[in-house]
Amino acid sequence: MTEELFPYQHTGAAFLAGRDRAALLDEMGLGKTAQAITALDLNRLQRGIVVCPAAVREVWKGEFKKFSTQQRKIIKGNSTSDLGLWLRGKADVLLLSYERATLWASKLEGDLFDFLIFDESHYMKSDEAQRTRAMLGVKCDGAGGLARWAGHVWMLSGTPMPNDPADAWPMIRFMKGTPLDKGTFVRRYFKSWHGTFSSRQTPRQDMMPELKQAFSSFSLRRTLRDAGIDLPPIWLTTQTIDGDTREICDLLMQHPGLEDAIVNAIQEGGLSFLDAEYISTLRRLIAVAKAPAFVDLMDEDLKNGMNKVVIMGWHTAGLESMHLEFAMRGYDAVLLTGNTNETDRKTAVKRFQEDPACRIFIGNIKAAGTGITLTAASEIVMFELAWAPGDNAQALKRVHRIGQTDTVRARIICLENTIDETVAEIVSRKTSSILMIEGTGVDVMEKLV
Repeated sequence: MTEELFPYQHTGAAFLAGRDRAALLDEMGLGKTAQAITALDLNRLQRGIVVCPAAVREVWKGEFKKFSTQQRKIIKGNSTSDLGLWLRGKADVLLLSYERATLWASKLEGDLFDFLIFDESHYMKSDEAQRTRAMLGVKCDGAGGLARWAGHVWMLSGTPMPNDPADAWPMIRFMKGTPLDKGTFVRRYFKSWHGTFSSRQTPRQDMMPELKQAFSSFSLRRTLRDAGIDLPPIWLTTQTIDGDTREICDLLMQHPGLEDAIVNAIQEGGLSFLDAEYISTLRRLIAVAKAPAFVDLMDEDLKNGMNKVVIMGWHTAGLESMHLEFAMRGYDAVLLTGNTNETDRKTAVKRFQEDPACRIFIGNIKAAGTGITLTAASEIVMFELAWAPGDNAQALKRVHRIGQTDTVRARIICLENTIDETVAEIVSRKTSSILMIEGTGVDVMEKLV
């Protein structure tokens, strides 16, 4: 017996089922996976591929069991033998990570199948990225790429524009919301600014109605409020702590103007240059500087009555060290990073949710920010932030989602008297805007700029 959907989920499933190409952009926590699976059943689609973050594949297997009325054999694509089984018809649904789908795209050439679902489709935000071209074609129009072999292609995302508002172009182009190439699209709908380190786009307000119409032609987005769901409030605050900032100051002196460029990029969009090695070094130095005081802070809070806490960060090595430090202080803590296999991932979540003795969950924002529920805690602390606010919103929604009964206290930890304070103020504001979004995908764009 399958689980029953909410009325708004039936509406979303019918929306997808009625279109060969469509995007479901519901706010995080509204069950986009269940709606997509129900849409497959409505259209009696049997054979297809789901492309999603690697760690979420197990979630999809579970959701098929819970919500589908059809019998489908589901296989995770871990090796070429798994691919061979699917190609020979020994399995119906192939669950692929974006990395594996990109690698295998050429092997799937010419194989017609019923459906292709892109979960967390904002992973294809860059039209120049290999994964985007392998999935949607070089021009993101579906003329090339894996998508051309599927009868139905649906995209699911709660944060369709995680970095720059122009990142939505691959989705809009593929969904036939615009006939324009990327350059023409940006010039028509955005004002562009180019600096030493980065460029950014700001939507032209006079063109917003036209752009909104382009979105509405292929997408559906509802908020929790639209769905009639009232969650307890979430309070997002920042907290500064001390640390040794000498190495941070030395690095910024070596790159004059970098601090202002980082702040401008995060404020206005255009985050591509933030992947540079020296910026990664800067972020690591900030994390190292505030780690000792942060662990002391959490230790004090836990001793003074805090029940359970979720800690999210960015650097895996730092989170591993933190996990070890908490263990040395006698705390039962679980760790989930990109290095955690799927079995251990499920175990970590289950222990934190069900075992009263397990009081600390430590997660990497990317690896632990999707596909899991951590409502056993009403305290979540962002030790480090992603500089794309959508990633932070995803992480915070692990706690602030259906099943949460308490007011959620969310804290962002920043290093005093450093750029970390400025970045925290900007990113927390943008993250808050995402968590309170209403309306369509274009409203997301309006909130983020």
